[in-house]
Amino acid sequence: MKKLLYILLGLVLLVVVAIGVLVAVINPNDFKPLIADEVKKATGRELVIDGDISWRFWPSLGLSVEKLAFKNPQGFAEPDMLKLDRADMSVAVMPLMSDTLDIGVVSLYGAHVFIQTLPNGKSNLDGLAGEEQPAQNGSDTAANEPASSPSSEPAKDSGTANAWTIAIGGLDLVDASAVVRDDQTHAVSEISKLNLNIGKLATGLWVPVEFNVVGKQNAMAFTAKGSTEALLEKVLMDSQLRQLSLSATLQDTSMKLDSISLTADQVALAIPAAIEFSAKGQANDLVFDTSGKVSVTVDKDIDIIRASGINITTTLNGKSLPRPEMKVGLKGDAVFDNKAQKLTLSQLVANLDELVVDGNASVALADIPAVRFDLRSPKIDVDAFLGNQQAAKPAESKTSAPAGSGSGEQSPAGQKAPLSDVEPDLSALKGLDVAGKITIGQFVANNVKVSDVVTTFAVNRGKVNLSQFDAKLYGGTVAAQGSLDATVTPARYRVTKGIKNVDVQPLLMDAANQDILSGRGNIDVNVNGAGLSEKRLRTGITGTVAINFEDGSIDGINIPEMIREAKAALKGQRAEYVEETRKTDFSGLTATFNLGNGIASTRNMKMEAPALRIRSEGQTNLIKESLDFEVFVSVVGTSKGQGGKDVDELKDVTIPVKIGGTWQAPSYNLDVKALLTSNKVLEDKVRKEAERGLEKLLGDKAGDDKVKQAADKLLKGLFN
Repeated sequence: MKKLLYILLGLVLLVVVAIGVLVAVINPNDFKPLIADEVKKATGRELVIDGDISWRFWPSLGLSVEKLAFKNPQGFAEPDMLKLDRADMSVAVMPLMSDTLDIGVVSLYGAHVFIQTLPNGKSNLDGLAGEEQPAQNGSDTAANEPASSPSSEPAKDSGTANAWTIAIGGLDLVDASAVVRDDQTHAVSEISKLNLNIGKLATGLWVPVEFNVVGKQNAMAFTAKGSTEALLEKVLMDSQLRQLSLSATLQDTSMKLDSISLTADQVALAIPAAIEFSAKGQANDLVFDTSGKVSVTVDKDIDIIRASGINITTTLNGKSLPRPEMKVGLKGDAVFDNKAQKLTLSQLVANLDELVVDGNASVALADIPAVRFDLRSPKIDVDAFLGNQQAAKPAESKTSAPAGSGSGEQSPAGQKAPLSDVEPDLSALKGLDVAGKITIGQFVANNVKVSDVVTTFAVNRGKVNLSQFDAKLYGGTVAAQGSLDATVTPARYRVTKGIKNVDVQPLLMDAANQDILSGRGNIDVNVNGAGLSEKRLRTGITGTVAINFEDGSIDGINIPEMIREAKAALKGQRAEYVEETRKTDFSGLTATFNLGNGIASTRNMKMEAPALRIRSEGQTNLIKESLDFEVFVSVVGTSKGQGGKDVDELKDVTIPVKIGGTWQAPSYNLDVKALLTSNKVLEDKVRKEAERGLEKLLGDKAGDDKVKQAADKLLKGLFN
């Protein structure tokens, strides 16, 4: 046994001595011209080695190269495509005895890569594979074929070359850099510093990997560093990562990411990966802080990617937000089908502070992604969310005042701002394919409250279709449909709406802080138009609005009071002022308004009230918000209801009232002259009263013909 051991030691010593002699006798620098020529033949480029090539003998056989440069062709921005300050590589001596090529750590110092694409599309990567020479004969053709060619015969070496085992101790990249420049798109990507350390590269072992990098993409600067362990398998898709940790920063002209971090317990196909991440930064004036976690599984064929247990929370701060600070959350599951290119979201729960939405959604990727959804929310209070929630101020009590006092003709406080004629930018709608259903338990906006909202709509490449909008509204219901075509300029729209049995007064109070009308109301709207600016919405709208109210009142006008004033006017007296609410009760109120050219007009407004019948015609200017209506009140002769016997005395009399002013400050005035000239009954009564007055005044002379003629002339002047 000792003799065998001595023999083995002698062989090892012989090999070591032989290698030592080889290193001592052979100068690797003598091979520089040969190496450069071979590279020139293979690539057409120059390889320049300015530094030394040196051997290292112990404890491993090593090779070091300094100042190496692989040149670019003429016409590129940098002379070198690749340059290297130093490269070291070693091979362990002893394993060579057992057919093992054990390469140590390959170290590259100061490596720099420059890739450029010129405006004409030419790149310094072109032609690196070399140009194949035309075949001169059959033998040349065989000689020129690469060893990996399918037609190549495997080497029939009876030796043990295939039994050799190759191991690499690792890769160490120190202070590397790179520039990728595309002059066609004017894009420049630059890595100013890259350090990469990879442990021993061997299958079946967990290999540590660490890196850090500093660079920029055009105006965006970034840094990143990370570490992990990699398990390399002979089948690459079976390889795994574990203990993955990444961190980064990013900054450009509009966004700054102070920190980004990501960790994963493991990353492998068909194995769930528990991922946690966070990001802090600022986009314009919006500051955000995001964190989350998710479990991701990718199947073996990379066809299905599942993300379960998504839980993301974000805190937002910024002046542009409706609140100084806002909390955003998202929970749910997601599945991406790589073959169908479709993302499916299920069990979604999204919240923006107190606003909560849940449901399902999907996105099918195409030239315009197709988004489909079915979402629900128990309550959305836009006013509270935007900080606009204010209790409606109680309307000022209106008491009766003498006609002609002008109380309704006061100018509104301040100057009204002109209507904007700027159309909204709807170009984003042309890039949407969205359809779905939204259900809301309670919805509040502009102090108007609705419940049980169900809306179904679609946006398809600039065309919006509202196929359903149903809701409960102040004791009644509302149903609407509509469409918007943003593919034309100005955009065109159509709306049909039916409001049934709505309690009008609380609706008006909440919507406009006005209690001018009360009762149960039905409203049917059928309108269309072109243009969505404030001005075009009023000038371009056409169609009809039909109203039908029951058992209510009109606030701000007391028609029985006006009748008393009319009665007093007929007697040459002044009506006694009575402190009472200025309103007129009605059992029914109907009207149809025709819209067009900025005017809403009606010729068939009718109202039935106790002892009264009222009709009206006129118009309102939607631009100036002015009122111009004539109201004709007829007494039907009953002592029941508002007005009592005072009304009975004017049976069959029509009383005209003019409504003017503005929406904010309407005015109501009795038209006395029209009252006297348009009623035969009143004329007869006035004539008789005048004749009796003349008889008392003139006595026997009242029967004189000349006196009668003078009296007739006087009465005609009164009524004409």
